[in-house]
Amino acid sequence: MSQEDPTIILQQAIALLQRTETLLEEVNAKVAQLETPLIVPEWIDKHDAAKIVCKHWKTLDRWRVAEGSSLIEGIHWQHDGGEIVYHAELLKNWYRNRSNPVAHYRANTAWSEASEHFTRDSYSNQPKKRGRKAG
Repeated sequence: MSQEDPTIILQQAIALLQRTETLLEEVNAKVAQLETPLIVPEWIDKHDAAKIVCKHWKTLDRWRVAEGSSLIEGIHWQHDGGEIVYHAELLKNWYRNRSNPVAHYRANTAWSEASEHFTRDSYSNQPKKRGRKAG
Protein backbone atom coordinates (compact mmCIF):
# COMPACT_ATOMS: atom_id res chain seq x y z
CA MET A 1 0.00 0.00 0.00
CA SER A 2 1.53 3.25 -1.05
CA GLN A 3 1.21 6.32 1.07
CA GLU A 4 -0.05 9.36 -0.73
CA ASP A 5 0.92 12.87 0.11
CA PRO A 6 -1.59 14.31 2.66
CA THR A 7 -1.68 17.53 0.65
CA ILE A 8 -2.95 15.67 -2.44
CA ILE A 9 -5.60 13.86 -0.36
CA LEU A 10 -6.71 17.19 1.12
CA GLN A 11 -6.90 18.80 -2.33
CA GLN A 12 -8.98 15.86 -3.63
CA ALA A 13 -11.31 16.12 -0.61
CA ILE A 14 -11.74 19.86 -1.19
CA ALA A 15 -12.49 19.28 -4.89
CA LEU A 16 -15.02 16.59 -3.94
CA LEU A 17 -16.72 18.91 -1.44
CA GLN A 18 -16.89 21.71 -4.01
CA ARG A 19 -18.48 19.35 -6.56
CA THR A 20 -20.94 18.15 -3.90
CA GLU A 21 -21.83 21.74 -3.07
CA THR A 22 -22.45 22.49 -6.77
CA LEU A 23 -24.66 19.41 -7.11
CA LEU A 24 -26.58 20.33 -3.97
CA GLU A 25 -27.26 23.83 -5.37
CA GLU A 26 -28.53 22.27 -8.62
CA VAL A 27 -30.82 19.91 -6.69
CA ASN A 28 -32.17 22.77 -4.57
CA ALA A 29 -32.86 24.82 -7.70
CA LYS A 30 -34.81 21.92 -9.23
CA VAL A 31 -36.77 21.36 -6.01
CA ALA A 32 -37.67 25.05 -5.95
CA GLN A 33 -39.04 24.69 -9.50
CA LEU A 34 -41.15 21.71 -8.43
CA GLU A 35 -42.75 23.50 -5.51
CA THR A 36 -46.12 24.71 -6.69
CA PRO A 37 -47.33 28.16 -5.72
CA LEU A 38 -50.91 28.88 -4.65
CA ILE A 39 -53.24 27.23 -7.14
CA VAL A 40 -54.77 29.75 -9.50
CA PRO A 41 -57.78 28.43 -11.40
CA GLU A 42 -57.49 28.35 -15.17
CA TRP A 43 -60.68 29.39 -16.92
CA ILE A 44 -61.16 28.42 -20.57
CA ASP A 45 -63.80 29.12 -23.22
CA LYS A 46 -66.47 26.65 -24.32
CA HIS A 47 -64.48 25.44 -27.33
CA ASP A 48 -61.42 24.51 -25.29
CA ALA A 49 -63.68 22.99 -22.62
CA ALA A 50 -65.37 20.86 -25.27
CA LYS A 51 -61.97 19.54 -26.33
CA ILE A 52 -61.30 18.42 -22.75
CA VAL A 53 -64.44 16.26 -22.69
CA CYS A 54 -64.11 15.27 -26.38
CA LYS A 55 -67.62 16.50 -27.15
CA HIS A 56 -69.18 19.35 -29.11
CA TRP A 57 -69.55 22.59 -27.16
CA LYS A 58 -73.35 22.36 -27.54
CA THR A 59 -73.29 19.02 -25.70
CA LEU A 60 -71.33 20.65 -22.91
CA ASP A 61 -73.87 23.49 -22.88
CA ARG A 62 -76.75 20.96 -22.60
CA TRP A 63 -75.00 19.23 -19.70
CA ARG A 64 -74.52 22.59 -17.98
CA VAL A 65 -78.18 23.66 -18.16
CA ALA A 66 -79.72 20.21 -17.61
CA GLU A 67 -82.02 19.78 -14.63
CA GLY A 68 -80.01 18.40 -11.72
CA SER A 69 -76.68 18.94 -13.47
CA SER A 70 -73.62 18.35 -11.34
CA LEU A 71 -71.79 21.15 -13.19
CA ILE A 72 -71.99 23.92 -10.61
CA GLU A 73 -72.00 27.60 -11.51
CA GLY A 74 -69.13 29.41 -9.86
CA ILE A 75 -67.15 26.19 -9.46
CA HIS A 76 -67.12 24.36 -12.80
CA TRP A 77 -68.30 27.28 -14.94
CA GLN A 78 -69.19 30.95 -14.72
CA HIS A 79 -70.24 33.93 -16.81
CA ASP A 80 -67.34 36.07 -17.94
CA GLY A 81 -68.62 39.16 -19.67
CA GLY A 82 -71.47 37.39 -21.44
CA GLU A 83 -69.40 34.32 -22.29
CA ILE A 84 -69.48 31.04 -20.37
CA VAL A 85 -66.02 29.94 -19.21
CA TYR A 86 -65.10 26.64 -17.61
CA HIS A 87 -62.50 25.76 -15.01
CA ALA A 88 -60.17 23.41 -16.93
CA GLU A 89 -58.96 21.18 -14.10
CA LEU A 90 -62.33 20.85 -12.38
CA LEU A 91 -64.08 20.12 -15.69
CA LYS A 92 -61.49 17.47 -16.51
CA ASN A 93 -61.98 15.84 -13.12
CA TRP A 94 -65.78 16.17 -13.32
CA TYR A 95 -65.82 14.41 -16.69
CA ARG A 96 -63.51 11.65 -15.44
CA ASN A 97 -65.69 11.08 -12.34
CA ARG A 98 -69.13 12.13 -13.60
CA SER A 99 -70.64 8.77 -12.59
CA ASN A 100 -69.07 9.02 -9.13
CA PRO A 101 -69.64 12.47 -7.57
CA VAL A 102 -68.02 11.40 -4.29
CA ALA A 103 -64.72 10.69 -6.08
CA HIS A 104 -65.01 14.01 -7.90
CA TYR A 105 -65.53 15.86 -4.63
CA ARG A 106 -62.72 13.99 -2.87
CA ALA A 107 -60.27 14.68 -5.71
CA ASN A 108 -61.10 18.37 -5.70
CA THR A 109 -60.83 19.30 -2.04
CA ALA A 110 -57.55 21.04 -2.83
CA TRP A 111 -59.25 23.03 -5.55
CA SER A 112 -62.28 23.99 -3.49
CA GLU A 113 -60.56 26.70 -1.48
CA ALA A 114 -58.93 28.24 -4.56
CA SER A 115 -62.20 28.10 -6.48
CA GLU A 116 -64.11 29.62 -3.59
CA HIS A 117 -61.59 32.44 -3.30
CA PHE A 118 -61.67 33.09 -7.05
CA THR A 119 -65.45 33.01 -7.41
CA ARG A 120 -65.99 35.15 -4.30
CA ASP A 121 -63.75 37.87 -5.72
CA SER A 122 -64.64 37.58 -9.41
CA TYR A 123 -66.39 40.42 -11.21
CA SER A 124 -69.31 38.27 -12.32
CA ASN A 125 -70.06 37.33 -8.72
CA GLN A 126 -70.43 40.92 -7.49
CA PRO A 127 -73.92 42.20 -6.62
CA LYS A 128 -75.70 43.90 -9.47
CA LYS A 129 -76.31 47.64 -9.20
CA ARG A 130 -80.00 48.50 -9.20
CA GLY A 131 -81.78 51.74 -9.87
CA ARG A 132 -81.72 54.46 -12.46
CA LYS A 133 -78.64 55.77 -14.15
CA ALA A 134 -77.70 59.33 -13.39
CA GLY A 135 -77.95 61.52 -16.32
